This record gives sequence, structure tokens and C-alpha cells, in this order.
Amino acid sequence: MSGTNNIEDALSSYIIGRDTVKPNRPRFHIDAGNLKSAIALLKQCLGDEALYLSNIIGVDKVAEGVIELNYFIHVVPLGNTIVIRVTVPRDKPQVSSLIDVIPGALSGECEAYDLLGVEFIGNRYLRRGFFVPVDVASRGVFPLRKDAKV
Repeated sequence: MSGTNNIEDALSSYIIGRDTVKPNRPRFHIDAGNLKSAIALLKQCLGDEALYLSNIIGVDKVAEGVIELNYFIHVVPLGNTIVIRVTVPRDKPQVSSLIDVIPGALSGECEAYDLLGVEFIGNRYLRRGFFVPVDVASRGVFPLRKDAKV
């Protein structure tokens, strides 16, 4: 498999939207319930060492009632980064963990949990106070939520 178009073709049954983010990175919107399957498919198509998850960026979208998660994945054979975007409801932010598919997802998942309250189902390492001070965590505050009172 070579090229971003081939990645898009492989993920076509999962993609519910597509756009581009700076600097010219394709972003594929996938239903949160299909995230793990889509990433596993990419690994199957490209190989075990072809994907490097560099970051998980969470965005609190209060007006829409969702938290958006953007997974920045460097595709080594292409020398390019793609972004996989999922949204989860703010009132019950849950998505499957990727650590059994991409172990490097651990720190990003722990950060999104501690700062935004997103629960990554299957990640037994999630805990509060990993990135934020214990006094903030003990009050149940997720500091990157727009309505947080730190």
C-alpha cells in the first residue's frame, strides 16, 4: 500500500468525513465505535512497524456537546502524518483504548483522561493525578474542559 489515497481506500468503510489540517495532513473522521477496528486494519495493511502514534489531541466542544479526539499517526512508509478524528459525548466520554494495538497510545490516553475526562475502555493504567496536580484531580476537575474551575 502506498500513498494517502490508498489509506483512504483501505479505510473507506469507516470514514464518515474527510478534511485537511495544517500542514497539509489528511484527517479522516471515523465513528468512535470503529476506531480500534480502523487502526487494526491500517496495521494489517501496512505492517506492525509502519504506524507511529505521535499524539492524541483532545478538544472540548461544549456547544456541540462532544469531545473531539485527534490521533496524529505518522505513516512511516509514506513519510507523512495522517489524523484520525473521533468524537465522544461530553456527558459520557468513552472510546476503546488502542494500547493493545499501538502500545505507544498509553501516554496520550492517560493525558486525555486526566485533562479531559475521556475514559479509554480497556486501558487499566488510567488514573487521576498523572498529569495534573493531585489537589485538582481530587476535586474531580478536568482542567482542559471549557467549563472547568481550577
